[in-house]
Amino acid sequence: MKTDAAIRRTRDVRSSISASVADDPIKLVEYYIAAQKRFGARLQPGPGDAWEDGCLAEEQRGADMQKDTCGG
Repeated sequence: MKTDAAIRRTRDVRSSISASVADDPIKLVEYYIAAQKRFGARLQPGPGDAWEDGCLAEEQRGADMQKDTCGG
């Protein structure tokens, strides 16, 4: 099976990020949370996402999400 070049680059970057935190899953999650905070303004909701003032609309939040998420 042939692997698309873009997929290969994505996998390489993910592997590099994981190696940079010594494959520690807790540190990996912390890395992605920090990246999301740092670059969050550049993220755009996909089609069908219900966003209000940069936060997911309350009716779209899962039952496991905290009520105080985005001030709700």
